[in-house]
Amino acid sequence: MQNQSDSAARKSRLSLSINRDLLDRLEPYKQQINLSALAELLFARMLEELESKAWAERNAAALDAHGRDIAATGLAGAEFERI
Repeated sequence: MQNQSDSAARKSRLSLSINRDLLDRLEPYKQQINLSALAELLFARMLEELESKAWAERNAAALDAHGRDIAATGLAGAEFERI
């Protein structure tokens, strides 16, 4: 999984359809916000979530097996726990 995108990467255009009422409400604030930067941040967060979910799905069997191993044998070093 790639956590960061290349900030120096070439930019591309993207056409979006946005609710008109929402755009009208944003109008007074257009000088205070950078929609492109916010969209990039949102897309990066969504991509991270999607990639994490895909990783968990791909590795579900191994994670399950590891959990069963721990349940059966305990955690390594558990004998040194001092609680």
